[in-house]
Amino acid sequence: MKKRKFLHSAKYTIVICIFLLAVNFILGYVLVKQSRAAMTTLMNDRMLDVSNAAAASLDGDLLGSIGENDMGSDAYDEIVKDLRLFQDNIDLEYIYTVKDMGDKHFGFIVDPDPVDPGLYGEEITYTDALYQASLGIAGVDTEAFKDRWGTFYSAYSPVFDSNGNVAGIVGVDFNAKWYEKQVKRFAFSVVLVSFFSLIIGAVIVILITAQVRRRLNGVYEDLSFLATDVEHLSREMAASSNYTPTTDKLTSDDMELYTSGSKKDRRLNRDSIGALGNKINLMHTEMTHYISYVHEQAYTDSMTGVSNKTAYLEMVKNLNDKISKGTASFATVVFDVNGLKKVNDNLGHEYGDMIICDTALIIKRVFDSARIFRIGGDEFIAIMEGRYTDKYMLELFKQLDKELASFNANEKKYEMTLSFSRGASVYRSGEDADYQTVFKRADEAMYANKGQYYRQFGDRRRRSDD
Repeated sequence: MKKRKFLHSAKYTIVICIFLLAVNFILGYVLVKQSRAAMTTLMNDRMLDVSNAAAASLDGDLLGSIGENDMGSDAYDEIVKDLRLFQDNIDLEYIYTVKDMGDKHFGFIVDPDPVDPGLYGEEITYTDALYQASLGIAGVDTEAFKDRWGTFYSAYSPVFDSNGNVAGIVGVDFNAKWYEKQVKRFAFSVVLVSFFSLIIGAVIVILITAQVRRRLNGVYEDLSFLATDVEHLSREMAASSNYTPTTDKLTSDDMELYTSGSKKDRRLNRDSIGALGNKINLMHTEMTHYISYVHEQAYTDSMTGVSNKTAYLEMVKNLNDKISKGTASFATVVFDVNGLKKVNDNLGHEYGDMIICDTALIIKRVFDSARIFRIGGDEFIAIMEGRYTDKYMLELFKQLDKELASFNANEKKYEMTLSFSRGASVYRSGEDADYQTVFKRADEAMYANKGQYYRQFGDRRRRSDD
């Protein structure tokens, strides 16, 4: 009888071990794939964050004025100084600026590398992300590329001048070995955890419950270290910004798991799936908040608080997609400040900036349900999705005139009268082939309104003077 029990026990033990082996193998494989994909996305977002921040710090007009013989000039040195600030404080390989030379060829403008800089106009390796940046949309390489400096993954962000044109591109290189090391390190940690989980599964069948609990405690600490490592990485990514982490401390439920009950109970609670799940959820929440923060910074105009040209170009792309699918319904409104050049020339750019900010404020009061974009120095666009009519747009303009008059009478902090021209166009289904057609009508209506304004006030200046 004892021998039969032993054989049955051995048989069940082998079956359970095989089952645990299969489960842990499948689980480990899935976790490795998912963790590698998550880490790759995380690293790409970090690269893009750095290039966007660097591009936002540069003066587009200054960058666009750099020529082949400007090395050593004040303008050149100022850009070098800004780029080296990122080079010295962020863990990256190279940072530089390039320009579009046409026909998908790109060359260096400023390369602050003190050892082996790229010369002005020297061609760099073409990638799809680089070409995408030349169109005004930041991009990141999905595959490593090789040049005379080494093998890299790169992110590229456009630098816009005061007219809203792409004056240059900021490139950020991360060493491919470093990049792969970070991804493999994360995946290896998951493999290591899966391996220990397999061992623990076998020990559950073979060893006593106390031994099993002790080993499970070790597994939890390994997984906790992994989660903490991800947390540290998110802190490093946020170190160069004003972002404030939201999960500096454990929640009250997590603290109860660590402190309640006897020493033995606390050890068992420490191994619980609930405690581990809570910690991982905290990390997920933290990364979600950080990505939302970075997205807001990358797509917001810092001076006025409305969306910037990068966000506008993405909105245009989405509208064109809807037009091609036959689901588009929207109206576009174009705004342009009247007489801003005269204000800048006579009173200074600080007054000009005040007028631009006040213009954005008044537009937001009337078009609060629209996506409002600043696409140039004094140019704004409001895009309202939904069904609108020309009559409705006239009612909005009447409300806008009331808000403008009220502002000039009660709120303005300067002597001149704030004024801006406007023009609107409603998308015509079946007639408008793309968004640009709708925009052109609105833009023409705006300039007609601007001409009427200058005729009324006796100013015959050309469009370039606006």
